Amino acid sequence: MFAVLLFYLSLFCSVCVNHCVNQNKMATEYTTVNVILYKSKTLSNGEHPLMVRVSKNRVRKYISLGLSCHPKHWDTKTNLPKKSHPKKEVIESIISKAVSTYKDKVIDFKHEGKDFTPDVLIAVAGKQVKKTTVFKYFEARIERLKASNQIGNADVYRDTYNQLKSFTLGKDITFSQLDFDFLLKFETYFRSKDLSDNAISVRFRTLRALFNSAIDEGYTKKDNYPFDKFKISERFNTKTQKRAITKIDIKRIEALKIKEGSTAFEAQKYFVFSYYGQGINFVDMAGLKWKNILGGRIFYKRAKTGSELSFSLNRPALEILDYWKPFTRKTDESYVFPILNELIHKTATQKSNRVQKVLTRVNRDLKLMGKELGIETPITTYVARHTFATVLKQSGVATAIISEAMGHQTEAITQTYLKSFENSIIDEAMGHLL
Repeated sequence: MFAVLLFYLSLFCSVCVNHCVNQNKMATEYTTVNVILYKSKTLSNGEHPLMVRVSKNRVRKYISLGLSCHPKHWDTKTNLPKKSHPKKEVIESIISKAVSTYKDKVIDFKHEGKDFTPDVLIAVAGKQVKKTTVFKYFEARIERLKASNQIGNADVYRDTYNQLKSFTLGKDITFSQLDFDFLLKFETYFRSKDLSDNAISVRFRTLRALFNSAIDEGYTKKDNYPFDKFKISERFNTKTQKRAITKIDIKRIEALKIKEGSTAFEAQKYFVFSYYGQGINFVDMAGLKWKNILGGRIFYKRAKTGSELSFSLNRPALEILDYWKPFTRKTDESYVFPILNELIHKTATQKSNRVQKVLTRVNRDLKLMGKELGIETPITTYVARHTFATVLKQSGVATAIISEAMGHQTEAITQTYLKSFENSIIDEAMGHLL
């Protein structure tokens, strides 16, 4: 009898021990994920960073949310911003998404029966693809470009976005749907609209840049990338058409007698100034202020690249500035040319819209001048820039110097400008074979 009691007693103790072990194991494997106000670090504005805290087996790891908060706006009991916080809803949304990301991965690990440490959890959860759609990502990119005053680039993205919406009849898509077959159909859509290869290429290069950015930011995987197969450079003929004219043609345009005060008169002045002004493009010309003119030189920063340029003004360029001075020079902050008005065009969007409107009118008038003079190449403001580069090359100036004068970031860009000149030299050389 005593032996039986001893057996059951030992069995009962064994069960208790196992139960305690299991309970302790469950307790030690319990994982918590929350966001805290990290008071161990204080920023210069008195705020503390908001950190995701992952805890397991008494091991804690912290990941920055990229946000901060002042102690007076933080509720330490709920680990959420107080009602007094001016951006309470936005921060709560970010916190909710961050915490959900890590908690979802904890559940995945448990379902798969995999053990993990806080470091492993952070590494794996951080690599998870964030969810968005192509349209939403387009919209976010456009807003970011506008916020950084890259209005021209934002317009290019908006145009591609609108074309894509038109093609899909407004139905949003995921990046995984943006595959090789989709791109082929999108190309056919453009072809049906009789767009040039250059115009189609711009849209696809914009789409490719958007896809690359989405990969970098974790919104899609590299495995979904379709442009390794859909090669833009091989599908579209984007060879630069001849844009340069001769020095004689420049003189003919310069010598035209045009009614003073007309839009054609202004267009002529802008074109000639660009040619003599080291090929300055229209956007930079529009942004010139009188403070940029000093001691017979121009000092300005290119809107496109941010590179700083300075050059000496020759006689024809100085004469054009002298003409506009009585009309536009009120202060050093006044614009040189009557394209922008500092009292009207204040925001980046207003400036961009105004410049594009005037540029359209100027190019229209220049093309009419070219036809009047019998010049085959359609005249635009860019022809002045290309001709500047070509005339220097014909005079024996090294490409590296031309590149620096035009503010190009690489000589390869300058070579594109000089392509028509290079071809004409080759054609002339081939003539010696006859």
